[in-house]
Amino acid sequence: MHFFLLPNQLTMTENGFINLFEKTLGVFAFGFVLLPKLVPFFFILLISVVVIGFIKKEVFFQINILSGLSLLFYLCYLVGLFFTHDSNLGVFELEKKLSFVIFPLILSLKLKKTWSLNMTFIGFILSTFIVSIYGILIALDCFFQPGGAKACLLTSAISPIHHPTYLSAYLFLSIAIAYDGWLEKMTYFSLYWIIPFIIFGIVFHGFLLSLSGILFLFIALILILIIWTKKKFSKIVFYTSICIFPLFGFIALNTIPQIHGEWENATLYAKEYVDNPESFVSKRNYPMSGTEVRIVMWTASYHTFCAHPFGVGTGNVDEYLSKELVKLNQKELIYHNYNPHNQYLQTAVEIGFFGLLVLFSIVFFALYYGFKYRNWLLIIIIGSLFFNCLFESMLQRQSGIVFYCFWICLLSSRIYNKKMKLILKD
Repeated sequence: MHFFLLPNQLTMTENGFINLFEKTLGVFAFGFVLLPKLVPFFFILLISVVVIGFIKKEVFFQINILSGLSLLFYLCYLVGLFFTHDSNLGVFELEKKLSFVIFPLILSLKLKKTWSLNMTFIGFILSTFIVSIYGILIALDCFFQPGGAKACLLTSAISPIHHPTYLSAYLFLSIAIAYDGWLEKMTYFSLYWIIPFIIFGIVFHGFLLSLSGILFLFIALILILIIWTKKKFSKIVFYTSICIFPLFGFIALNTIPQIHGEWENATLYAKEYVDNPESFVSKRNYPMSGTEVRIVMWTASYHTFCAHPFGVGTGNVDEYLSKELVKLNQKELIYHNYNPHNQYLQTAVEIGFFGLLVLFSIVFFALYYGFKYRNWLLIIIIGSLFFNCLFESMLQRQSGIVFYCFWICLLSSRIYNKKMKLILKD
């Protein structure tokens, strides 16, 4: 068919698909944040566009290391299904993890032309901002009702669509891509709205009260300041900043009221646990703080993993953790179905040390390629995953699975495309 097209018509055809693909990515980035229940519809839309590209020979499939590892990660859960005690639960877990198959297949592409992330950036930033504003409106409505309290403006009350930790991750990445879009001189990216949005995103972290989200924000800001100091000032100023900037973060953790309480409790409980782990766990009485629950669930998960290093099987985590909680004199926690609150422990318990090794490999290679090709967005997204997984089972909810799989596969695919073009050029 292309043999009968003039050169300029052929270019227009290729550009037409590229434009369609870019807009579809933008719709997906917008939709999965704002309308998470409609994620299957957005998947169908994205898959359909990619299939059209294959039919028209505008795109070709090319797997890379990160997409291959994602498929291997899903395979671990598939193998774990053979050891499940409840096939329905096992299949449900596999359904939740389908993003580890879909994204590597539909985003591991070789396009004839490099596509722009302009629409994807705009869609994601806009949806994150709308979700945040929606949360503020809901929180204010609660606050001004008779008997409304300060709690209406904090944590899950101000983040009704996504868990606060996930929304913190969305906001931080939105800030990063807004700045990156400005650096790359993308359309619509102006400092007139980027600066207020960055301020909004940083302040909103304080209302979400996700300790992992706030800590990641502080660590990232301190690193950014140190890097900026290294580029702008002398070595003496740079080395001084390494000592001073972390101190600012520590002062902030101990002076901001909402954050100080969480940080103080966390350090206190950690000290108590180190002094006598068995006594700390067995003597906790429900209701507990979030930090106490985490320590108990981490202990139960660790004991379960040590007893089953090859994993308990896909969908069996709750069953085995319940048995361990009985041993730890924490029967009350069984009725609340708490997960390990740590993705590394969650993965280790469910699919064993090999699955954990694959997860660490994803983190390692994403960081490796991020630094090698200076793709700071990939470094940020994988840094966010690595850090937040210490405090939450980030890959157990669609809010985390879709978010991280989408951006990791998308950014790594663009790196691989640029790498191949440079090789061919040379």
